[in-house]
Amino acid sequence: MKKIIYSVLLFACCCATAAAAADKEAYLHFMNGMVMERRGNYDLALQEYRRTMAIDPESVFVHKQALNLALHTGKVEEAAQWAEYVVKADSATADNWVLYGNVRWAKGDLEGARAAYEKGVELDPSAHEGIYQLASLWSSRNPGKSIGYLAKYLELRPEDSAEVYYQMAVLHNMKGNAAGVEESLLKSKAADPYYPQPRYMLGDFYEARSATAAALAEYLELVELEPRNKDLYNHIGSIYTSPAAINLEEAEKYFLKTYALDRTDPVACYWLSIISEQRRDFPSAAAFLEGSAALKEDPDAVLRLAYYYTQGGGYKKAIGMLEKAAMKWPENAEIAYFLALGYDDTGKAKKAVQLLQGIIRRNPDNTEARMQCAVISEREGDMATAEEHFRYLLSKKPDNANALNYLGYSLADRGLKLEEAQGFIEKAVALEPANGAFLDSLAWVRYKRGNNDGALAAIRQAVAAVHDDPVIWAHAGDIYAAAGSYAAAWTAWKYSWLLEQPAKRGKAAARLKELAGRLPAGSLPSLEQAYLRTFSPAGLEFSSFAKVEGRVRGKTVKFDAIVHFSPPGDFSLTVMGPLMVPLWKAKTSGGVMEMDEVALKDLDAGVFSYWASLITGELQGWFAGDHLPAVPPDLDGACYAAGPREICLDKALAWPERIRNSAEKRLVFRPGNYFLRGLYLFPQTFEFKLPLVSLKITLDGRQMNFAGENTLNLPE
Repeated sequence: MKKIIYSVLLFACCCATAAAAADKEAYLHFMNGMVMERRGNYDLALQEYRRTMAIDPESVFVHKQALNLALHTGKVEEAAQWAEYVVKADSATADNWVLYGNVRWAKGDLEGARAAYEKGVELDPSAHEGIYQLASLWSSRNPGKSIGYLAKYLELRPEDSAEVYYQMAVLHNMKGNAAGVEESLLKSKAADPYYPQPRYMLGDFYEARSATAAALAEYLELVELEPRNKDLYNHIGSIYTSPAAINLEEAEKYFLKTYALDRTDPVACYWLSIISEQRRDFPSAAAFLEGSAALKEDPDAVLRLAYYYTQGGGYKKAIGMLEKAAMKWPENAEIAYFLALGYDDTGKAKKAVQLLQGIIRRNPDNTEARMQCAVISEREGDMATAEEHFRYLLSKKPDNANALNYLGYSLADRGLKLEEAQGFIEKAVALEPANGAFLDSLAWVRYKRGNNDGALAAIRQAVAAVHDDPVIWAHAGDIYAAAGSYAAAWTAWKYSWLLEQPAKRGKAAARLKELAGRLPAGSLPSLEQAYLRTFSPAGLEFSSFAKVEGRVRGKTVKFDAIVHFSPPGDFSLTVMGPLMVPLWKAKTSGGVMEMDEVALKDLDAGVFSYWASLITGELQGWFAGDHLPAVPPDLDGACYAAGPREICLDKALAWPERIRNSAEKRLVFRPGNYFLRGLYLFPQTFEFKLPLVSLKITLDGRQMNFAGENTLNLPE
């Protein structure tokens, strides 16, 4: 209170002339009005000013004080009345005309405002407020003229150069003068490096012109000024995700800065989840998205999080979340659709169909929901419902190739309406002639109708287009068997067995046993030999990160490693230490082995070198194909000789599972946990059993460099 009174008294001293012209009562009302104004009690302040003017109607100063406050509070009419008095009472003062111009502008009289400002500047060329107001008045109508006034203002008020140059940049931008924009912004930045607005505009200016590096430089400097600005961090991160500067590692750094400030920020959570998704790190993707504020209001965020859960095997968690979302957004067809897919994935086909039918009732033309409902119904044996939905889809879009093929195949597989089924499939093939699935359907319907030649022609095209589908290979097996080509039929079913999920291999195994009885005498070993060679990546370049785990005299050691094979026979095994620094390397090239020396406690160096050279030789031989049978193997005992090695296959005769070197029978080598890459079989693990020593090498399938693509040819 004392500070307010002191300020008022100080102001009163400065305007002693005005106070002296009024009597004591007017003075007290005026002082009280100023106190009210400073406290924010504007209505009371104006009331006091009115009382002052009633007592002292000729005081220009009081009128000016009142009209300024009236303008500030939107009481334009009163301000206009008082402004008229001010310029009539004192028309020689530039400041009065500027105030009058402000009132005319507030009333929408732009010409009146312009004339008033010009009058003020004419009376006093140094009236910088009038010049600035003229610049503002002309800004939207004539940016060039506005820039001219700002230049005059800058001469009078150089201390305002940062703001003025920024305003000039805005005006140059309105004119489309890019050079003027950049020049003005750089001057504003130089005048006050701590003024952020021109620097943001400069960054945006560079961005709009694809000068991404320059834009980033501005934003990165701004980070130093505003280290807690989440929007700035997000914007920098977004630039790094754009095609102009794609760098997800840098983007991640800035989104993580936002995340550190606010773990619920929707932008940071979204991009961090996307970056984790691209790494196939779905647990991290889900963790980032779980805290996002977007989950409360954005169904798309919920759907994305549900997807991450399913990719990590968390179907129950995903379904629970989608069920809650469906209750929150009952009209959202997309949530209902993906919830139905979740039900289907977890074996709740009936609930899935019910949910899909609900979507269809609300929107009969929802193609995705109707198609999925048809597919599930067909799979569950409700062909009538499936056919109804497929035919509805085709009534709306006769060239729906997927619906044509699915309906045709479903009918053909059941032996129903075969002529019509073939017509559907032929239309689908005409629409997409290279589609392997459609060609398989065509082969199957021809087979069902007894057209073996037509079926063979179509199935050859199908397997040439799609190499990795166990159903297509099963169809090929039956079609070749019907044509009497039992060797090709056996091979096709063998491929189907390998490509099928382990739990579903029973049918293929039974067909292989049946077909083996129809093969010409002595032909099975040759087919098995061809099969083993077909799926072996032997002789193809390959490299992979790996884990090495050894056990020596009861002590376990673990290392990272790199395995590399280069045809025709070069192989290397490099053991890595911290920061991927090579610790030890064994290499064979041109039949010559090189090996680093190593000092291991409690193990004789000579013994180590002996066993290490044998293990390296076995790995080199594996990738070179030394384990493959040179002649058709004797399958009675599931073992055969390949050079100095005895190779034993698994029970299904699908891959080698034990190898013994006849030159050193104490060395047993077990490849295992096979997986397919490019339709070639790779063991994930290589285990070696030695006297007092065991060694296991595990390939990292996620970090494997292999470009081979197996085309899976059939015997003629």
